[in-house]
Amino acid sequence: MPYYQLSAPLQPLPEPPSAWDRVLAVLTPEAAAAAPLPEQLKPPSHLAQPDQLRYCRVDFDAGRILGALHIPARAKQPAKSLAFVWEGSNVLVLASEETGAALLAQVLAMHPHDQGGAGDFLVDLLTALIQDGLPYIQQLEERAAQLEQEILAGNTDRFIHRMSALRKELNRCNRFYAQLNDLADTLLENAEDLLGPESAQRMGHFGRRVESLRGESQMLREYASQIASEYQAQIDIGQNRIMKVLTVVTTLCLPLSLIAGWYGMNFAHMPELQWAYGYPAVILVSAGILLGSLWYFRKKNFW
Repeated sequence: MPYYQLSAPLQPLPEPPSAWDRVLAVLTPEAAAAAPLPEQLKPPSHLAQPDQLRYCRVDFDAGRILGALHIPARAKQPAKSLAFVWEGSNVLVLASEETGAALLAQVLAMHPHDQGGAGDFLVDLLTALIQDGLPYIQQLEERAAQLEQEILAGNTDRFIHRMSALRKELNRCNRFYAQLNDLADTLLENAEDLLGPESAQRMGHFGRRVESLRGESQMLREYASQIASEYQAQIDIGQNRIMKVLTVVTTLCLPLSLIAGWYGMNFAHMPELQWAYGYPAVILVSAGILLGSLWYFRKKNFW
């Protein structure tokens, strides 16, 4: 049913009402264009296609309240958008058929409120948007903790891609809650008389919940930054180990290079060349230098 009577609970209407009083209409953009809506409930052009909305905000226009709501995409859920027009005691919600049905089902599953009619419905609608906020943030935290454990275990396979995806989700989540918080503050500051005392109190509670969720997402962003720092530290440690090995190998080869260069000068009267044991002696000296250097590096924990 696209039309409901704003009561506790919502009562479906079989057809568009002849007299619009405390009526909720949940329509797709195509249905809204053909519906017999009151002039003040007809959406402006920038809200007529809610799928194109990418922000959450509320505006005031000639005695009516215009709202845009964008729920960002999650790991396995696409983004959703809707718009609403609130005029007097009536509310129009514009959304795709799937989005409208899902949100309306969430509102109907809540404890019914009927203190302020349209105001209470809007508070319920906003509350439905953040019902799974805390479990979602906990899911993101678990993903971050798993990334940290893999880093500590030395598994950095595709870390940058996975961390980039996590950071994008966290940024979208934080921006969503920031915009919802501004929307709630704007409604409380400019439409408290339309909301009524009970609805205004509930809107304030909604704003505090959103602020709490925003704080959780910000702390998780900081945690993700710490994990990225740990990853960089692991990379630096690995590079330092490689440089240590290269330094030890280079140091071991320096004395041998000196001996090779010394006897490569091709002097005709070098005494060692006339000695029958000169070649084995050079081999023993080279081996002694190599073994002595290895023993020294091992003793100093350079190896």
